[in-house]
Amino acid sequence: MSGETKKRMSDLEVELSVLRKDNIFLLALLHERPTLRDQFAIAALKNILRQNTAYTIGKAATMAYEIADTMMVAREESQ
Repeated sequence: MSGETKKRMSDLEVELSVLRKDNIFLLALLHERPTLRDQFAIAALKNILRQNTAYTIGKAATMAYEIADTMMVAREESQ
């Protein structure tokens, strides 16, 4: 094997290693991605806090997920 071929193979091994690491990183990002339910809750939470600041954050979050769950049921029923 020529020196040039060995160098190219080495470069390809490095590139493959980087791609594997990137792929693992992308999979981790997708795993941590908010679900549709989370997205509904985030939207609801913003409005709850905007309309009434008397709630504790825990109560507001609980309400937001209750709204999100209702939205998920309505979404399923409409499909």
